[in-house]
Amino acid sequence: MPANHVVRVVREYAAQVRGSGPNPRLYLGGMLLFGLSQAIFMLLFNLYLRSLGVTDSTIGQIQSKVALGAAVAALPASFLFRRIPTRALLAGAAVLAALSMMLQSVLVAPELLLLIAFLTGLVLTVFRLSIAPVIMREADAPNRPYLFSASYSVFFFSAILGSLVGGILPRAFLAVTDSERLALRLSLFAACSITLLSALPFWSMRERPSGEPAPPSAMDQLRELIEIDWALHFKLILPSALIGLGAGLIIPFLNLYFRDRFGLDEGRIGLLFSVMQGFMVVGNLFGPEVSKRLGLVRGVVVTQLASVPFMVVLALSTFFPFVAAAFFLRGGLMNMNQPLSSHFAMEVVPPRDHAVTNSLLSLSWFLAWSVSAEVGGHLIERKGYSEPLLIAAALYVLASVLYWIFFRNVEEARVPRAEVEIPDA
Repeated sequence: MPANHVVRVVREYAAQVRGSGPNPRLYLGGMLLFGLSQAIFMLLFNLYLRSLGVTDSTIGQIQSKVALGAAVAALPASFLFRRIPTRALLAGAAVLAALSMMLQSVLVAPELLLLIAFLTGLVLTVFRLSIAPVIMREADAPNRPYLFSASYSVFFFSAILGSLVGGILPRAFLAVTDSERLALRLSLFAACSITLLSALPFWSMRERPSGEPAPPSAMDQLRELIEIDWALHFKLILPSALIGLGAGLIIPFLNLYFRDRFGLDEGRIGLLFSVMQGFMVVGNLFGPEVSKRLGLVRGVVVTQLASVPFMVVLALSTFFPFVAAAFFLRGGLMNMNQPLSSHFAMEVVPPRDHAVTNSLLSLSWFLAWSVSAEVGGHLIERKGYSEPLLIAAALYVLASVLYWIFFRNVEEARVPRAEVEIPDA
């Protein structure tokens, strides 16, 4: 691609974001800070728990409660955006998230950590599902395609930057303390502070006069759930849940995997995760090209199956260059697959069901993750990392086969892409 074309595209995006008004710009600023803090916290929290002497099975239970909270909140969160002003909902959620992260950083009793992890999952779901409703509410139609893309760009950029910063912070704090545990705790405090800071741009958003109809009543919302095509949604949800089961077995523990198997410190782990996030950006960019060449259903199946050999490498190899390459490529391929499956789901359901479908997919994925994260912790503690990785690979294969059986003959309607939140698989 010529350099002048890239420059022109970047300028067009910048002009559209600048012209979108203060609210979308403040939203992007708040999400940048929030994403930065979450990337730091997610990178270091398991390492901090390990420094406390917490077992892998307990770490798995804590991670599962975060996902369980996200699953429980998935449907209610989609309805909250219809009833609560954007600035109040996001700013309040940022304050609560900072508080819950702070409690996770100071509490040591496993029972309390499990409770706070569940509450944290409830709050974080607001941000995970915020992109589509916020942009549809706060931006004018001509700016929306650019702001959707900018939102995901901010999401990935903050993850890359947060992984790098998260790797540096503990070493910086070790300059003032000899305790690795204290250095990790101070790093988590820094992440909490950034989360709290993100509330400022959210609260600075102004309420726009709404021309939308009154939010649906509880009975209307219940009727929406009853009247959807549950047979179709079962076919969409089952492969998603299987991917969530596989991901939960190993994804929450990958920082511990690199610490235990290769003896990497926080800085090197942070660098690995930042590069992996870069591969995820590339995967996201190539998703539309894959859908053009293969179609949505074939694209989902091919990219999902292509990630499986790299999971097997992670399971069986102890040669670090191979493992690092497999880690990067798996992340890129799965992130290429997720927008395709989300796009397809939005195409095959009626427009009025988009919000409910989005929430149900999130609910199934996080509920499956919550179950398997706890199982994964027990397996890793007893047998190491190879077995959970191989089971996850088998679940990915099963999900791909079912997806192909369910949808290989489905006619793909040619409609604009609908944006939904992308979890980390």
